[in-house]
Amino acid sequence: MFRTFLKSATIAFTLAGTGVAVAPLAALAHHGWSSFDTSRAYYIQGTVTDVRWGNPHSEVTITVDRTELPDGFRDRPLPQGANAQEGAETMASARAYEGEHEEIHLTLAGPSWMSRWGLDRPLEAGETIEVLGYLGSADSDDLRPVMFWLEDGQGVWQQLTAFPTSPEPAN
Repeated sequence: MFRTFLKSATIAFTLAGTGVAVAPLAALAHHGWSSFDTSRAYYIQGTVTDVRWGNPHSEVTITVDRTELPDGFRDRPLPQGANAQEGAETMASARAYEGEHEEIHLTLAGPSWMSRWGLDRPLEAGETIEVLGYLGSADSDDLRPVMFWLEDGQGVWQQLTAFPTSPEPAN
């Protein structure tokens, strides 16, 4: 990730000197994982209670209904568009959410990325989703999914950039 950042920074500096807009490069940095602890992935099944669908990120709040991994969870196929290596590492790192929060804030990709990954509509209050992702480094009620699944089993990928720390396998 540091190499990607360094390359982006070098390009931005070079382009800034020529008067070329660098806003897209700032957006690239915005979509990183640096404020999330990517060493351990957590599973939550919950009911959607609030949705803000838009850019730069969609945001969803869910109530925690279940935290234990379902039987066969790690054998699920990865969602469309998944990075095979990082997806497999995240699945191997999956563990039950052990936090005390009854509501969790999810930071999701924007609508255009959701569409590319097969979800052409906003999530809706009342839907049940299963989420696998990483907790915020500062806030344990903030989770950034790498992937989530709808009630019909459709998986939706959520990773645009590399993780700062490789996920640790669960015991």
